[in-house]
Order: sequence, then C-alpha cells, then structure tokens
Amino acid sequence: MAPIHRSVMGVLTVATAFFSGVSAIETSCDPSFNTGFGLGGATFPPAANVSTADPIGPYQVGVSFETYCFEGRGVTLNYWYPALPAAGSSPYISAGGVVGKAVKDAPVDSSNGPYPMILFSPGLAAVDDAYYFYTQNLASNGYVVVSVQHLDARTANITTKEYALILAALDAAAGNTIDAVIEEYTDFFRETQYALTYRPQEIEFAIDQTIQSTQNSSSPWYGIIDTDNIGMSGHSLGGFYTNIVGGGMPIYCDYVMTPAQLNADNPILSEVSPCAFPARQNLTGPFALHDARVKAIIALAAPTFLTRTQLARSAAQVTVPMMTITGDNFTAETTAWVQRDIYESAAGPSYWVQVDATNHYLVADSYLLSPVLGASMSAGDKADFFDKAAVYMTYSAAFFDYYVKGNQTALDTLHTVSSSFVKELGYRND
Repeated sequence: MAPIHRSVMGVLTVATAFFSGVSAIETSCDPSFNTGFGLGGATFPPAANVSTADPIGPYQVGVSFETYCFEGRGVTLNYWYPALPAAGSSPYISAGGVVGKAVKDAPVDSSNGPYPMILFSPGLAAVDDAYYFYTQNLASNGYVVVSVQHLDARTANITTKEYALILAALDAAAGNTIDAVIEEYTDFFRETQYALTYRPQEIEFAIDQTIQSTQNSSSPWYGIIDTDNIGMSGHSLGGFYTNIVGGGMPIYCDYVMTPAQLNADNPILSEVSPCAFPARQNLTGPFALHDARVKAIIALAAPTFLTRTQLARSAAQVTVPMMTITGDNFTAETTAWVQRDIYESAAGPSYWVQVDATNHYLVADSYLLSPVLGASMSAGDKADFFDKAAVYMTYSAAFFDYYVKGNQTALDTLHTVSSSFVKELGYRND
C-alpha cells in the first residue's frame, strides 16, 4: 500500500499512489479544463449526493459559472447569489457530489440589491465549488460570492522526491503543518514561486471582471453587485493571499537573511524566503499586492510563506477588519501559533474563532465528505459536522454583516460564544 501523506494547505489527505509525477504546468482556455473533481492534477470520483449543512440566511441561493480566457488559460468564476428559484427546482450537486440548497442558474433575487461582493479564494489544489456550505451560506445572507478556480486546481501535484516527503511527514507529526505542505508540494511551489506567479493575478482578474460585469447591461450581474463594498475570504493558500491581497499584509525583503533563505535552489524549500524569487523581487514594493477595494477579510486556516521573524511586523500593517477561523487539530490543521500571531499583531479590528475537534478539511465539505479522501480521515474528524459548520457560518456572516454591510446588531454575535464547538473566541480593537 502506498504511504499516506497529509496535505494541510491543499485541504486533503491523499495517498501518493493517486498522483502522477510533477510535470510542466499545462493550461488551456478550453472551459472543460476547469471541470470535474479532484486535487490538482489528480481526479477523484464524487460522493453519492451527500448533503451538506443548510444555510442560515433569509435568501434562497443560486449558483452559476462563467469561464474566461486569462493570460492564455481558462479561469472559471463560480457565483453564489440571492436567488428566486422556480418551485420544485432540483438543488445543485457540486463537482464533488455534495448537495445543498443552491439551484444552478436560478434567477437573481434583485429585491434587496445591490448586494456586497465577497471574493473567495480556495485552498491549494481545491476546486471552486468545494466549499458548498460556506459559500452558499454567505449568499443566503445577502452577498454575491465569487469563488475562483485557480490554476493549481488542475495542475498542482505532490512531489515524488523522497527526501521532501520524509521531511513533510516529520514536520506534520511535530505540528509544523505549514512546512509539511511546502515540502509535499515543493516542485509546484518552486515553479510558481509560492504561487506568486498566478494567484494574485487571478484574484485581481476576478474582482476586475466582476466589476466590469456589473456595468454591462447584458450581464446578469448588471446593477446586482455593490462594488463599493467588497469583502474577501479564502481557505489555506487562499487564506494566505486573503491576508496579502485583501488585508494588505506586506512581504518585506529589507531585513538580513541567511544564505539558505536567499537560495531559490535550496532543496529544503520551506527554508526559502519569497524574497529569493523574481516574482517578489519584481514587485514595486512590499505592499504592491494590496487591493484597497477590499473592506474586510476572513482567513480560514491561513498559512504563511513569510519568514517567521517578520510575521508580526507584517501583520501590524493590516488595518482592515480581519477574522481568523480555524480548527484545533495539531497535526491536520494550519500551524496555530502562526495564525495566532497574525491575529494578535493586526492593527485593525481582529477576531479569532477556533473550532473544537476540527481539522483543516471541514470547511471544504466536498473533500471532507469525499468517499476517497474522507476515508483516510478519522471518525472524529468528521463527527458533528453540521454543528461545526454552523460555527463557520454564524461568525463569517456576522463579521461581513458588521464590517461590509454596517449592520450594528451583528457585533453582538461577534462577541458571543455561539455553541459548545467554539473552543476559543477572541476579539481586539473593535
């Protein structure tokens, strides 16, 4: 039997037997390039229409997809929105075989629009609709959520380098899950320079394209989206870029670094700073990736590629309201102290929600409930799924309601422990 390698940033636990070796990244503007279910370059069978958690907002939900050609490759934008589905409409089944309450291509409910926009960036190798309960719940609360099918959703693969896999296993066992995933995906991260060569660009494209659509009278989003009120959320790798792009967390390169940190060819990639790569060197400065159009951010289990000694310094530049939601699994969740350091150092309003007995995969329900990927997770990882999902839904909706919509009553929710599955709730500067 092939060994099992736990992938934290990539939101899955998978056997290396499922992966072919890493090859040059190939992309296509063909929309079919972005279809199906899997982890990066690997394809997996979907679940058998497994139900996810119901949304808690007052709106019914629609879901639709639009694929664009961007920099020679197809980028699919997955929209979740308030809708008026026809009576008896069948619910949408995600690529991963998860069923919720959303209806594909349902008419938009324009009664209370325009609705604020939430840009959602999935985890490494995750497909755009893999976060069914999270995205449909925000839509049910009166937001248009735009989830991006990133390049890595079809191209990222676990390395075949044995030394890197051994390092990853040792790091994961020690709770150093961020470095574990960097080593697991060492070839992909080295080739894409910690995803700096494509992730920020795809995020900016998604925001720009959606704004353009609202100004096009032939678009279904014409007049529907309030582009003056934009929030951003992301899981894992998407959480890192939520902090960088939406939060304005700078990537500093003005401090003394070791030769290992500056060596882009260092075989131990987790030692290498982003500053070693041209993608960072060619930026105009540490704040170059910040998009000031984003008013508030939620990072779900966000890792970091920044040198740890610079983490608090960078986080101290984040002035937009931010929330961290994470599980507490020591070996199967993003390293807690890194997330905590960002929460405690942020200059603006900052919130901390830790969900009890929860791993990295719960918010990505298509993977947690997958018959292939979920089989390698313990029963405890999947226990009380609906109650734990309610924690993510309750606090994310309240946070954006308060900081994007300006709903003052939502602050009470942000200060209240909502259930026994909230292991820790913290807030600062609000």
